[in-house]
Amino acid sequence: MKEQEELIKRLSFENFIWAIYIVIAVFNIYGDELIKKSIRNNDQEADKTAKKIFLVIFLITALIYLYFLLRNYNDLKKHFMDEEYYVRFVGSVLTFSGILCFLYFQIAISREADTVSSI
Repeated sequence: MKEQEELIKRLSFENFIWAIYIVIAVFNIYGDELIKKSIRNNDQEADKTAKKIFLVIFLITALIYLYFLLRNYNDLKKHFMDEEYYVRFVGSVLTFSGILCFLYFQIAISREADTVSSI
C-alpha cells in the first residue's frame, strides 16, 4: 500500500514537470520570436533577452533531467541491475550529458557573441 502511494505521489510530481515543459515550450517560442526580431532589426537588446531566456530554459531543463536521472538510478537499484532498467538509466545519463553540453554552449555564446544571435 505504501509503495502504491509513493508511486502516485511520484506520478503527480511528474505531472507538474510536464506542466513546466508546456511553459518552457511557450518561452522557447517567445525566444525564437526575439531572435527573429534581432535579425530583422539588428536589435541587440532582443538578442540579449533571448539568450537569457534560453539560458534559464536550459538550467530548468538540466534540473528536470537530473531528477529523471536520479529516479532511474533508484529504479535500477530497486530492480537489481535489470537490463531494461540499465538501458533506461544509460539513456538518462546520455540525455543529461547532452543537456549539460547545450548549457555549456549557451553560456559560451552568451559571453562571446556580441553580434546578432548565433543560437
